[in-house]
Amino acid sequence: MAQHSFVFDTDAGVAQGVNLKINTGSTLVDGFTITRPNGSAFDFTGWSGSAQMAKSVAVGATLGANRTFNVGFTSAAGGKFNVSLAATQTTDLSAGRYVWNLLMTGDTETETILTTAISAGSTAGIGTTAFTINAKTNVAVGDSVTFSSVKNAPVVGVRTNTNVVEVGSGNTISSQVMPGTAVTFTRAGTASTIFDVAQGTLIVVAGISSSP
Repeated sequence: MAQHSFVFDTDAGVAQGVNLKINTGSTLVDGFTITRPNGSAFDFTGWSGSAQMAKSVAVGATLGANRTFNVGFTSAAGGKFNVSLAATQTTDLSAGRYVWNLLMTGDTETETILTTAISAGSTAGIGTTAFTINAKTNVAVGDSVTFSSVKNAPVVGVRTNTNVVEVGSGNTISSQVMPGTAVTFTRAGTASTIFDVAQGTLIVVAGISSSP
């Protein structure tokens, strides 16, 4: 079974180039392991996948889907899944060059983006809407933040050259927040978001028929 491992960034949304090969009459099973840009496993819990192949007739044009693959998670939390075709699905495929792509539909579950803390020497005073943290990796406007008296407040600003994050004026801090206080950022998923995760060329090779 061929294995494919690569990084996928949902913010960039750029599909990874992956080429496949099928021998007619045989079973195809290719394994995939996906990670995020920070090196952690891409958690696909609650996600669904779909993949199809088509015969290319020209640049940017196809004759429609020839086959639909099965996409099965072997470890959704670990970013692992298989893309497969049964032998009965490949028997009557015509040899030649095809194109294929893999789509993943996002979940509706809220995921933790980052767990960090208020940075040393940066006590957040009462009434402030901006606070300095140890890290802001992957944090974006629209995420939610929880720390001390602030609960699931929307992030309205992420400063470029410092680790300062801002919340709206309706979520001012009601009590002083000391350095080292835990800060958690979360992001709500949406099932309407579909990502083109992988695409490429698929070569179908005619199988060797048995002697009469």
